[in-house]
Amino acid sequence: MADDEPVWVGADPGGKLNFGVAILRHTGVVESKCLDSADEAIAYVLKNVARCPAGVGVDAPLWWSSGISGDRHADQWLRRRYGLSGGEVQAANSLRGAALTQGAMFVHRLRSIYPSVPITETHPKAILKAIFNDDWLVFTSKFQIDTPPVNEHCRDALIGAVAARESSQGRWTHDLALTRLPSEQDPLSYWLAPVHYYWPEP
Repeated sequence: MADDEPVWVGADPGGKLNFGVAILRHTGVVESKCLDSADEAIAYVLKNVARCPAGVGVDAPLWWSSGISGDRHADQWLRRRYGLSGGEVQAANSLRGAALTQGAMFVHRLRSIYPSVPITETHPKAILKAIFNDDWLVFTSKFQIDTPPVNEHCRDALIGAVAARESSQGRWTHDLALTRLPSEQDPLSYWLAPVHYYWPEP
């Protein structure tokens, strides 16, 4: 692999052996692994990526709301637009702590190494259900992925890497982070900023 070839990283934050991380090469080849923490995920990226990733997709809420249930406009829009349930697109207050803390810390740690790396929030399960009718083969065919994931966490990390690639190359342009409720943080001007939330459809 040449050092100047772009790579994209996806992360599915979780706890012990549930932190999925995926590295997507420009050829469609994917390397993925389930780890224990954001620290281990960062170490995996540094070991396998020669330079700053061209983009990173993280399956976790990367900005928050002080409103009821911590619900955000982006979450409400996805439920309304695609008929997804509250269990499928959860408000932040109902999520397990690992997704929130390890997701934020992964971004924080990565930004300390690569300050300018483009980062998008992503929701792999919602993308797969809403856009691809839960058909993994259709997804991999459309995005030319040739490496099957070993489990659901690696799959979701891989979808995050695809979201990072598609947005960084200008194919996904609908940024759900741009429309927010008054009680939400501004993901362009807070401690993890800037982060986006690129979605494949308008």
